[in-house]
Amino acid sequence: MDKIQILMSTYNGERYLKEQLDSILEQDCKDKGIECTLLVRDDGSKDGTQKILEEYAKKYSTQIEWYQGENKGVIQSFFELLQRADDTASYYAFADQDDFWMPDKISSGISSIQKLEQKEDSRPYLYCCKPMPVNEKLEELDSQIKRPVMRTGFGNALIENIVTGCTAVFNRTLRQMAIKELPEYTFMHDWWLYLIATCYGSVVYDETPHIKYRQHGDNAVGNNVSLLHEFWDRLRLFQKKKHNASRQVTEFLRIFDTDSFDMIKEGQTARVAEHLALAREMVQARKHFMKRIRLLRKHKIYRQRKGDHRVFMLFLLIGMY
Repeated sequence: MDKIQILMSTYNGERYLKEQLDSILEQDCKDKGIECTLLVRDDGSKDGTQKILEEYAKKYSTQIEWYQGENKGVIQSFFELLQRADDTASYYAFADQDDFWMPDKISSGISSIQKLEQKEDSRPYLYCCKPMPVNEKLEELDSQIKRPVMRTGFGNALIENIVTGCTAVFNRTLRQMAIKELPEYTFMHDWWLYLIATCYGSVVYDETPHIKYRQHGDNAVGNNVSLLHEFWDRLRLFQKKKHNASRQVTEFLRIFDTDSFDMIKEGQTARVAEHLALAREMVQARKHFMKRIRLLRKHKIYRQRKGDHRVFMLFLLIGMY
């Protein structure tokens, strides 16, 4: 029987937590021959979140375990969960406290990864799906934004994250690589896994939603449905986070571009070497105009949407990444 452990971080989530826990408990895992457990880390909640977790842990003692941690924020909370996860599980998944999972969310992710593992089971694999934005009542929201069919790849992962963490399912190899040495800096935990998986393995992006992604005022990360809101959010992000893309890639290279990393040394391939070379070139080019010109001409770094891509290429040209 396949075994998956779901990793959830909570913080003052009493409002929607029960509904989310119920949707996880109602996954079709048993019908698919999958053993599913849930490990929850509470990040210092001050409301009734811990009471709800204790109630569910007692009622579903073989499926749910939770513990209290100090307040670290969402990124460090999920990294700690990765470290404390069950080593015997074959697969893992991230979960937020306020969404609603459709019954086949887990089984869809596992079946997609297993198709990749039939060819090469020692590589890191990551599955994610398109989330369905919904309001507080789980009613689907109309979106003005037309999103392209996603093209996963390391050249994309260097400058853009398309993995919504709460949709992610990944295999044991990816978890082992992620916890070998935790990054001192990253945008988000899900982006970090996207980098690792596209560099050394593969990522499956499922265009069919298997999760209702609730939008409300307390989201740690939201999903805009308005073109105007998205434009201003992206402008503020670029202004606030300039140079952070190269900072994240620098940290990725510090950990993974080294002979001391046994998992890489044993499985080095021409494809991986090419990815690492591209990452080094991106970091080195930030301070050298002609290197940025050469990097642009290679057309290997890209964002998903054409408009986004053109804007970021301008930022890249002037070294603001």
